[in-house]
Amino acid sequence: MKPAYPKILPWLAHKAGISQRRAEILWHAACRHAAHATNETDTPAYWAAAMDRLLELVVAERLREDAASFGFRRWARLNARLWQAPLAVLDALMIGSQRGWRRFKSLSFS
Repeated sequence: MKPAYPKILPWLAHKAGISQRRAEILWHAACRHAAHATNETDTPAYWAAAMDRLLELVVAERLREDAASFGFRRWARLNARLWQAPLAVLDALMIGSQRGWRRFKSLSFS
């Protein structure tokens, strides 16, 4: 029998930069918190409380991981996102820059 995890858990773990195993541990902690907070299980209020707590725990884990790497992890993720930018966007930026320089050169400063 497979454990019951939300289908969004792997995506959430990837986006936060944490391992799948760590995300599963956080999910179990969120379920325990929701059961304690709502005194119910398997109700909409329970699942809402579990998801809210999971998001809080993932954000806290992400901040903890960033602090442990002395801020390098954040810059590495930013650098990876910059390299993934589509070439069309970079081309548009270059064309805009060239147009700006042409307009600047055509102005007469007399």
